[in-house]
Amino acid sequence: MSDPDPHVILGAGCAGLSLALALREHGLRAPIVLLDRRPAHDRDRTWCFWDTPGIRFAELATHRWPAWQVIGPDGAVTRHEGADTPYLHLRADDVYAAALERLRGAGGVDVRLSTRVTGVEEGPEHVTVTTDRGRLRAAHVHDALGGAGPLRARRPSDPDGLVQRFLGQEVRTTRAVFDPGVATLMDFRIAAGGEVRFVYVLPFAPDRALVEDTSIGTRPRPPAERRRAIAAHLRRHHGALAAEVLHEERGAIPMSLAARPVRLGPRLGAVGLAGGAARPSSGYAFARIQRQVDAVARAIVDGTPVPATTHPVRLELMDRIFLRVLREDPRAFAATMAALLRGTPPAVLARFMNDASTPLDEARLVAAMPPLRSRARRPRTRPASASGRPAPPSGACAADRPQ
Repeated sequence: MSDPDPHVILGAGCAGLSLALALREHGLRAPIVLLDRRPAHDRDRTWCFWDTPGIRFAELATHRWPAWQVIGPDGAVTRHEGADTPYLHLRADDVYAAALERLRGAGGVDVRLSTRVTGVEEGPEHVTVTTDRGRLRAAHVHDALGGAGPLRARRPSDPDGLVQRFLGQEVRTTRAVFDPGVATLMDFRIAAGGEVRFVYVLPFAPDRALVEDTSIGTRPRPPAERRRAIAAHLRRHHGALAAEVLHEERGAIPMSLAARPVRLGPRLGAVGLAGGAARPSSGYAFARIQRQVDAVARAIVDGTPVPATTHPVRLELMDRIFLRVLREDPRAFAATMAALLRGTPPAVLARFMNDASTPLDEARLVAAMPPLRSRARRPRTRPASASGRPAPPSGACAADRPQ
């Protein structure tokens, strides 16, 4: 008897490696092949999320912040103390190394780097995957390429959607200027230029932090502009006249409710960004990826249909309202976020941001933010997009910030 056809995963980043682990953990015995064009797994990004139960790799956190805050354009600080649900930071290289080590121990997993996928053709009995190194026959194919692979054409685009873009630098200052116990999720003391823009500061030590210039809108900003903005922010608001850049990362996360289904065909699926794992209203994805791959793996091993979506459908309404607020009045975003922190207990906010909230949690969130409350009562409308056409009912931080 010939060996069974493998499950082929396109992409060996966070989503692809996590899916391979989930398939093994849930009992899949068939071979698994991961294909990725990257030559090596290095530190290409950062993931952050709140410490709620059941999130794979949470034990790898390099730092935990018991408090987090939002700083308004006028310098007003709104802070949460949430020791039971701290904010966690994971480095990509630590996650990759741990996942690869676990997969080596699981057996039957082949990770092929420096391999570009050029085509995927689904047939009645198998899937043919074409790469720059030849062809593979697969039982199932899972797209974990974040929307950049050959299956992208199967997913509708959202020309009016927003994008969260960021450039972050890990810096070391010449003197102690940071409080390592407090994560600044949003500091709005930065020129916005008509968009939502803020600085994200994760202090690891009094003289070391990850500082990111983040914007939400439709236009990119040159990396040089973001680097100048980070340096200026450190001077003006932290008194850091000089800083050594230890590491830099950047990225773009779609903030849209355009459909990105997990099930693409009888033998085709998608996970991670390709499967809609980035939360449309925030860009957070790490916790959702872990829940998503578990749901997909469980269905495959049990022989049941893979669900079209793996997050609570009711959250789409919350995201839709939030994105409407963001699109219609970006200048009010800072006040909206401050109200969210003031009116929401830390554990409730953490559960909501990690897709683990209850309907009661969500009701408390809506009650805490007048803009959401008023729009939740308003009939659905289709506001004009920047192009003058009616925008779709979907509207449109960075690190969790996904794969």
